[in-house]
Amino acid sequence: MNTKKIILRILIILLLLIPLTLIGILMSLDFNQYKPQLVAQVEALTGRKMTIDGELELSISLRPSIEVNGASLANAPWSSTEQMASIGQLSVQVELLPLLTGDVRVTRLIVRQADILLESSAEGEANWQFTKSDPGEAAQSAGVALPEVKDLLIEDARIRFLPAAGDAVEVSIDRLQASADSLGAPLALAFEGVYNGEPVVVEGELESLAAIVSGGDLRFDLQLALAGRKVQWQGEGKVADALSRITLERLQLSHGEDVLTGTLMFDRLAQPPLLEATLTTERIDLRSEKTEADKQDASRKLFSTASLPLDGLLGLAADVRFSSKQVLGNRYTLNDLDATLRLEDGVLTVQPLTLLAGGGPLTGSAVLNGSRSPAALDLRLKGKDVLLETLLRGSAKEAPMQQGSASIDIDLKARGNSVAALMGGLNGRLLISVGEGRINNRYLDLVGGDLLNQLFAALNPAAGSEPYTSMECAVVNLRFNNGVAEYDKRIAMLTRQMSIVSAGTIDLKNEQLDVGFKPMPRGDTKDLGITAGDLVNAARLKGPLSKPELGLDAKGTAKAGLTLYGAIATGGASLLLEGLWNKATADENPCRTALNGGGADSKSSKKGAGESGGLLDKLKGVFGN
Repeated sequence: MNTKKIILRILIILLLLIPLTLIGILMSLDFNQYKPQLVAQVEALTGRKMTIDGELELSISLRPSIEVNGASLANAPWSSTEQMASIGQLSVQVELLPLLTGDVRVTRLIVRQADILLESSAEGEANWQFTKSDPGEAAQSAGVALPEVKDLLIEDARIRFLPAAGDAVEVSIDRLQASADSLGAPLALAFEGVYNGEPVVVEGELESLAAIVSGGDLRFDLQLALAGRKVQWQGEGKVADALSRITLERLQLSHGEDVLTGTLMFDRLAQPPLLEATLTTERIDLRSEKTEADKQDASRKLFSTASLPLDGLLGLAADVRFSSKQVLGNRYTLNDLDATLRLEDGVLTVQPLTLLAGGGPLTGSAVLNGSRSPAALDLRLKGKDVLLETLLRGSAKEAPMQQGSASIDIDLKARGNSVAALMGGLNGRLLISVGEGRINNRYLDLVGGDLLNQLFAALNPAAGSEPYTSMECAVVNLRFNNGVAEYDKRIAMLTRQMSIVSAGTIDLKNEQLDVGFKPMPRGDTKDLGITAGDLVNAARLKGPLSKPELGLDAKGTAKAGLTLYGAIATGGASLLLEGLWNKATADENPCRTALNGGGADSKSSKKGAGESGGLLDKLKGVFGN
């Protein structure tokens, strides 16, 4: 036989025998003999007791794995719970050949069904800060050293964080994969799970893991998808030991075309923990598209009854400066927003708060006191020369208003631990006064939806045939008492053709609306192209705030709140007499009446022998006597 063929056959047999021999050797080993050494090494590195309930089992493959079921690590002595971590299944994949020489090289660590608790104490201690003995001595006594892990996979796990003060944070991990060549090398990260009830997906790179574990320089580039929004988070900075202090510079947070930049510092050991930040952006885009599901669910409650995270205001101090050149909404545009937020002893203060709305300056402040229950809110905002054409343009090509310079005065207070409770306990005033402008009849729906279009068309018959309605003034002057505004002639609009006044009830507590609108023609209706048949007796909006219904109030019940009209019953007068009555009782300046407090003030301004005498005098003037 050819010598070369003999050598070739021997080599083939050896190649077949070597793997079988290795597998046989591995299967003959009892890995449970290494359990005490493994436990001793972990306890030396952490200063905590480790327990392994299950047996160490070997799974044979090209990359053998050692599996154990039921492992736990004790918590810090000051903690209220006994265990810091428990693991249902732990699998360690190792390289095959080094095992023959006793060298354990881990290629992958797999953790399933884990429950990990991270917490901090009022003294600034953290349970992930371990009391270490000399790991070198431990390794020598145990006969083995724990290797670095290059690839980590966690599935079906839960991590809870309990701060010394504030609400707990919970993260459920569906899948977390992290890999790095060493502790000092960049860490590739991929995460899918749930954060406080919201689905989260994270992908990107951290550099490096050593900075998070022991402190040092940190750089990161992460893509985050949370609550349907995708954000790119980049930055660099320094981390102190055990995450006691984090300082980030050149921080950049990107969402679409919006980019937030700045600096951030968090000192966990400060008393209370301190957050300082300076953040700025060119634009914040808050625009969104209304889905069919949103339209079908339009009857839902507007104000959430969920408790506000007020506990998060306690046990934390903050000083944050924020600025944005532009804020875009579906129905508004704001500019040069500048705010300073301070948090101390559970009180969040936003002051100063300045911005430009339609080119006009708005200044104000907001204070939310969460140190007591219910929380107290104080909001103040004043502005002048606010051009509604610019403010209300939003994402539309054409604004619903042209010109229309407005003044705004808001002074509101409320108490409550939810948005619904705050709105239900609202007290104070809301005053908006608008000067001359033109209403774009085609784009009213951009402000209030189709309902406003229908209402304005019903009150102003000329709106259907003309592209614009010339407006002389408009006023909204409301006072809220425990979430309810009952008003009479405090809302008014004066156009070239019509005088429109309103009365009714806005109930924020129960989210109900019941308001009436009374239109009255100005001048000769024939000259305006309006006949008596074109005019409605009154219009009424009634129902839930999220979806009120519009009705034409033929019986005039919506006008009951209009004091002047309700003083004398018409007794079914003819259309002609109704028209004469409207002319006789029409308010020449409804905007001024609204500014002065509405119907109540109009009563006190009456002089002479009485209201009936004054009205009769006006009727005489109509007939020319």
